[in-house]
Amino acid sequence: MSQNPQFGGFDQLAVERAVHWLSRTGVREPLTVERIKKWVKQFQSPAEKTLAWLVLRNLIFRTNEQFMSSMRQALKQATIHFVEQQGSQGAVAWRDALKGSTGLSISCGPPSLATLGLVPPGRSGELVARLINQQYRIEKHFPSDIRVLRPDERFIVVDDGTYTGMQLCNFLRNWDVDFSCKRVAIAVSMAHETACKALKDEFPTVPIFYGEMLAPEMCFASLCQKWVETRQWRYETLPSDVYNEVHRRNQPFEKGNGAGGYGGIGALVAFEHGVPDDSIQLLWDTSPTWQPLVDRGF
Repeated sequence: MSQNPQFGGFDQLAVERAVHWLSRTGVREPLTVERIKKWVKQFQSPAEKTLAWLVLRNLIFRTNEQFMSSMRQALKQATIHFVEQQGSQGAVAWRDALKGSTGLSISCGPPSLATLGLVPPGRSGELVARLINQQYRIEKHFPSDIRVLRPDERFIVVDDGTYTGMQLCNFLRNWDVDFSCKRVAIAVSMAHETACKALKDEFPTVPIFYGEMLAPEMCFASLCQKWVETRQWRYETLPSDVYNEVHRRNQPFEKGNGAGGYGGIGALVAFEHGVPDDSIQLLWDTSPTWQPLVDRGF
């Protein structure tokens, strides 16, 4: 395989400079240039190096500040939804409503049923619930402690993101609460279209609110096709096949060998606090010959 550094609509050096700039300016803090170089160094051939830089350029990285901004949007939508159920829309600011000014007692918690062994405390949902409790001063509870929600009570299930929707659906199936009363909502920073559809189909009375929507076109498989179609990729071997070879060569990974991440979603998503396992595995998992770009964190 051969490639010139610049051809058609693709300039690899420009991509490298753009990735470095994002780190040096703090846009992707704490993803440093040194950490990026260390990760790229694990890719061997020119095609593999190109793949690494394209992944980095298209990585959706959110700092804690950006993450909380998205969570704020999701919380705002969930709160307004509950207020509108009362017929009180427009009468009060959403932050005041979140704190109970309309007579509603709104609390939040992770998708965790520790008594059933589902999503133990300390995972991403627990982290998010704790941050929301600290910033907005609303009560935090584990759903395991809740069996009935009174007419004036509302509960917001919070997490950093949902991609397949399988974890949240499994949680809701096992949570012994009457969802037909419409007193439960979900709020996440980022949601994939697949998750939104799965939740709507199985739990139509539990609305999901999100700060950002992740479309399939923003994930690895679709991006690989786009790179070929737009001539950003000019090797004979497809980028997906190059990725699979790098992944195969570095097995076994600690969390199993699912190249596209959980559910095969193939997300290119990372947060400052960690990487969801729905992202491609080379971003977050470890093997005897592979170090991740960002620690999984949870």
